[in-house]
Amino acid sequence: MSNQPSHGEVNISDVLRLALPLQTAVAAGKDPARRKVDWVVVLTSWDNLPLQAQTHDLIILPPALQERLTDKLFMPKLQALAELDVAGILLFQAVSEQTAVEATRLDLPLLVAPPDTSIREANRAIAALLVDRYSATTERGLQLYRTLSEMSREEQGIPAMTDVIAKLTGKIVVVQDKRLEIKAISVPNSNTLDVEKIVEELTQREELPAILRNRKAAARARQSHWQQILPIENIGRLVSPIISGDRARGYLSVIGLADELDLLDEQAVEHGAAAFALEMAKAKAVSEAKKALRGDFLEGLLAGTLPQRETERLASRLDHETSTPHAAMTIAWVRKDAPSLRRLETAVNWALSTHGRAALVHVYGGVHICIFQELRAENDMDSAHELGRRILEQVRTEFPKESIVAGMSGPATSLADWPRIYNEALQAMQLSERLQIQDEVVEFGSLGVYRLLGQLEDVPAVRAFTRQVIGPLIEYDERHNSALVQTIDAYFNHHGNISQTAESLFVHRNTLLYRLERIQELTGHDLNQANMRLGLNLALKLWQLRSDK
Repeated sequence: MSNQPSHGEVNISDVLRLALPLQTAVAAGKDPARRKVDWVVVLTSWDNLPLQAQTHDLIILPPALQERLTDKLFMPKLQALAELDVAGILLFQAVSEQTAVEATRLDLPLLVAPPDTSIREANRAIAALLVDRYSATTERGLQLYRTLSEMSREEQGIPAMTDVIAKLTGKIVVVQDKRLEIKAISVPNSNTLDVEKIVEELTQREELPAILRNRKAAARARQSHWQQILPIENIGRLVSPIISGDRARGYLSVIGLADELDLLDEQAVEHGAAAFALEMAKAKAVSEAKKALRGDFLEGLLAGTLPQRETERLASRLDHETSTPHAAMTIAWVRKDAPSLRRLETAVNWALSTHGRAALVHVYGGVHICIFQELRAENDMDSAHELGRRILEQVRTEFPKESIVAGMSGPATSLADWPRIYNEALQAMQLSERLQIQDEVVEFGSLGVYRLLGQLEDVPAVRAFTRQVIGPLIEYDERHNSALVQTIDAYFNHHGNISQTAESLFVHRNTLLYRLERIQELTGHDLNQANMRLGLNLALKLWQLRSDK
């Protein structure tokens, strides 16, 4: 074959990245990046090598020619090609270790393509790269998309797809979810960059380009990828949002030395993000189907509308062990115009991701979140309390201006007990809302007398008693802008201890004594008499429960 003039600077590394199959391996050679390629030649025989090959030619060696040679006969052929200063040899069969060692000594790169690679196609792809690098790079990007899409259909998973991109680009590749949690990372063997420091920077939301921090804005952006310099010396990244539906579901980054990010890396991050979008959309669909199944199961079970056989059928499909002990928790926003319950559900799931105990989470009736967490044993309520603390911390972190109310109950030793502990957790949450206990998880067993009073508050005689005793204090506070109700509440909370009550209210002891005298006068209850003190305390608790106070 005749040689053609070169069209731009192309080296062996470029041929590997842009023209040859992704599975092609380097079997020998010292530094492919510095081996310039001017043209590609298919060797037709071992005769007259100087007439077939010239300096900087990449030699394609058909399997038929390789099969005719033993290692002993192959060595002088390698020597002859090395003396011609060819760029390297592309083979389609593996070589022996002895041959690889000799080729490395001669500084002659040996590339081994998969056996099913077409010689004609390899020759065409390399020649196209030498003639038009831009078009070859674009085609490589489309080929990558097709490969990744096929991997997704075969359910090979995000980590395997990430490895393919890293092998193609020779750079660090990272896939993150919407919270910037790393779902997969692939680091080339030749990497010299500080991976730990890079990961630390990638998990900081402020390091994202501003438009990508808003997931809906990222989906609407016309730009497909962004290039930026990380706050690490000479380290850059190309990042593309992984878009599914109307928002970004995650982010794909290709990271390397800032001056080495090139057109292929841009193609890889753009087409890779499109392929990962398919994978994440598929995972989202599976997640939504599981969520719908959980919802049908829980709402039917808790409402008592599921027949026993249907309960058992749905429970067997939940991918969750329902025969073990469980605790129940209910959570809701305090403000009516707070963020959506779906966002609260996301925060709960995030807290669960590092909790170590399995749980079912459901937005119940569009009014609150219910959680059934598996316990290690019947006496393992500590793990449920720990989950409550994690949820509170996560909500405070994500929604610092919002408050929640929460209730808990358990354990339930069987599925039949789930409705009971759910109703108890719900009652605890509702009582905590009325008692204005916010950003705490109130356990049903800690409610004490409030559990009884909650059943009595709507009785007319009880409401009249509450009005008669507490009403004068409320009216007095409103007229004089005073705090008698707060004072008597603190008095009972400190078991009648004058010094502790005064300290908690930040008032002088004499001021407290004066207020207690006014309270006794207005209510007609003598705090020195046990029955009257109990009556006043009960009236106060009943008033605290009222939703119209």
